[in-house]
Amino acid sequence: MAAKELVDLSRDRRALLLGFLVPVLAVPVMSLLVEGSTARRLQSPSRVAVAGSPEGRELLRFGEDLVEPVAVGDPEEALRSGQVAAVVEVSAEAGEVREVVVRYRARDPDGLVAKERVAQVVARYALPAVDRTLRAHGLDREALTPVRVREEVVPGGTGWTGRLAPLLVVVWGFAGASLVAADLSAGERERGTWDALRSAPVHRLALVGGKFVACWVAGAVLAVLSASSQLLFAGPGPVEGVQLGGLVVAALCASAVAGSAALVVGSLSRSAREANQWAVPLYLVALATAAGADLVGASQAAFAVPVLNAFLLAQRALAGGPPEGAQVGSAVVSSAGVCLLLLVAAARLVDRD
Repeated sequence: MAAKELVDLSRDRRALLLGFLVPVLAVPVMSLLVEGSTARRLQSPSRVAVAGSPEGRELLRFGEDLVEPVAVGDPEEALRSGQVAAVVEVSAEAGEVREVVVRYRARDPDGLVAKERVAQVVARYALPAVDRTLRAHGLDREALTPVRVREEVVPGGTGWTGRLAPLLVVVWGFAGASLVAADLSAGERERGTWDALRSAPVHRLALVGGKFVACWVAGAVLAVLSASSQLLFAGPGPVEGVQLGGLVVAALCASAVAGSAALVVGSLSRSAREANQWAVPLYLVALATAAGADLVGASQAAFAVPVLNAFLLAQRALAGGPPEGAQVGSAVVSSAGVCLLLLVAAARLVDRD
């Protein structure tokens, strides 16, 4: 049964193109676009509106490469509407700036960048005054900084988009397995071949198990290819063997749970379209489980939670070191246990008609 489904899947060129090649190419392209957009945003001066004392313009002159003053009628309204990233309100005494208030939207990335840039501008403005005061007392700036910090950049890392690879393992593992499962279960019923298939002299669990292997392989392959392509484009070098091995184990765990759960959903559905609709909650649960990884941490118990363990394994592998044997064992055993229970349930649903 597994060989039959895998051969049928390999002969479907449209499924191979749309289901495997497109995601593998689309993921790194989207990541490059995101990184390019982020780089342009960081390189462009932040648009800010100035309110308060006229000395504000003199202050922002120290940061012409960081901020761009924008003339607006109502600074607060301009901030709410997104015309500017921040509003800078300046208070001055005797021609000297004494206080700077920066207003920005808490969840606006542009606002966070603008806040940091205004802080740099204030530092540039204030340092000459600090130097004058120190010289008046026979001191210099070195006396206030007894410890120096020197930065040295070394090659390595996967970039911000490379951090998406563990999530891609879960998302594409579920997507690949669920799409194939919908066609191999509800799709059989929709095409009218389900009754003939059930008449085959094989055990129901063997029938469901064969279809599960096809879903499992499809989900794992898609997850590994997508995550690996992301690393190839985001990282400075080839994917290391330890990373690839960790991704494979994580993808097998995620796609196993996804494929068995999707087969249960497909056995309860009348059409492939209905099965895909019911698979949406599976995606949401998987995403919510992976998103909660930071809350529960990488404890030993967390590796016994299906789906979450796949995310943690991929995350651990991408960090540069292989996961511990106990962690891999917990992930494999828990995923296999849940998978077996779901396959037994799917086998019992084969004859529900």
